[in-house]
Amino acid sequence: LFASDADGDEEIDSSDEESDADDGDGESDACCFLGWLAVESRRDYGERRPTDRPFVQPGSMAPLDARALVNIAGAGPEATVVDPMCGTGGLLLEAGLVGGDMIGVDAQWKMTRGSQENLAALREESDEFDGEVAIIHGDATALPLGDGAADAVIFDAPYGRQSKIARHELGELVGGALREARRIAPRAVVVADRSWDDAAREAGWEVERRFERRVHGSLVRHVHVLSRKEDDR
Repeated sequence: LFASDADGDEEIDSSDEESDADDGDGESDACCFLGWLAVESRRDYGERRPTDRPFVQPGSMAPLDARALVNIAGAGPEATVVDPMCGTGGLLLEAGLVGGDMIGVDAQWKMTRGSQENLAALREESDEFDGEVAIIHGDATALPLGDGAADAVIFDAPYGRQSKIARHELGELVGGALREARRIAPRAVVVADRSWDDAAREAGWEVERRFERRVHGSLVRHVHVLSRKEDDR
């Protein structure tokens, strides 16, 4: 009933011959479905386990979760995404695989070097990894970027066991990062082990939504979807 030639042109066989499903009274239960594949889900995340990267640190986010977050943030071709706490670069890797330009910032030199190594390795391995990449050693509360430099900010905030990073306490770090994120982008997705709704509002964000994803018995990730308030856009 359906065929496609080498040029991709579809043809429908309109033969009047009765099908095998004819019940004898001229009626048939047979049916034919015709369609075009517009999008196909990729299920290769298991092939890109964090532990297979050149640079590995404990607690790295799974690629499936990271892809979901960059999609929520709006990563894609012609979009610039900033991760001000980039760590091993897991979020940046997924942003690059959907065609976005990436800027990663981290206060630890070993993280900036490690994320550069991971991004370089993925670029060599994947034809789908596109876009520009910049990794910067810097402070999430004082980003070396101009106002409006990005389309979205996304970061996975340190959890309780990592509550003192560089010279900042956790609350100071997240609050400062939220203020800087609002300065450089109109949208943000923030992941943490607790709610930062109040800090986000104090930084001038509107909390569109916050939802929870249980990772294991002792860890629940809170995902904050933030946008600038209408009067600030």
